[in-house]
Amino acid sequence: MTDATDTPRRGLSFTQACLYVGGISRPKMYSLIGDGLIQRSYLIGNRRYFFKEELDRFMESQVEHQEG
Repeated sequence: MTDATDTPRRGLSFTQACLYVGGISRPKMYSLIGDGLIQRSYLIGNRRYFFKEELDRFMESQVEHQEG
């Protein structure tokens, strides 16, 4: 039987999301959200969580922007 700790996470906490995209600061993450570069996240209570897929999309867009 698997428990919750064995389940892959789809949502990352704010701190985890900052680390996931390269160790950016919390103010930088807020800036990316405010600028619309990271669009999808959700709140549970007063805590914000991010979809890995959204963070991956953001990072891919940055690579394409630099190459193009």
